[in-house]
Amino acid sequence: MKRLAFVTLLLLPAVAHAEWEITNKDANSYAFTKTCGSKTEDFSIAGGTTRKYSIPAGATSCTLTLNNTSCTVKDNEACEIKSSKIAKK
Repeated sequence: MKRLAFVTLLLLPAVAHAEWEITNKDANSYAFTKTCGSKTEDFSIAGGTTRKYSIPAGATSCTLTLNNTSCTVKDNEACEIKSSKIAKK
């Protein structure tokens, strides 16, 4: 029975999480919105920090919006906030 369970675990596909990153180069903290698929959430980032997030299951990209500027990221891509604007890194 243990052998069957071990073989079953080996055959299961690995679940990879798609990640993206945001860096705030400004000293100010900012609130921004993140839209992945049909879900929109409010987020914030402190000044001078970098954060990583996952793209939720069912979505292939996320769009981040800050002060009427936006950046769309896919797996292993990054956005940067600089001078109160967000753009692809």
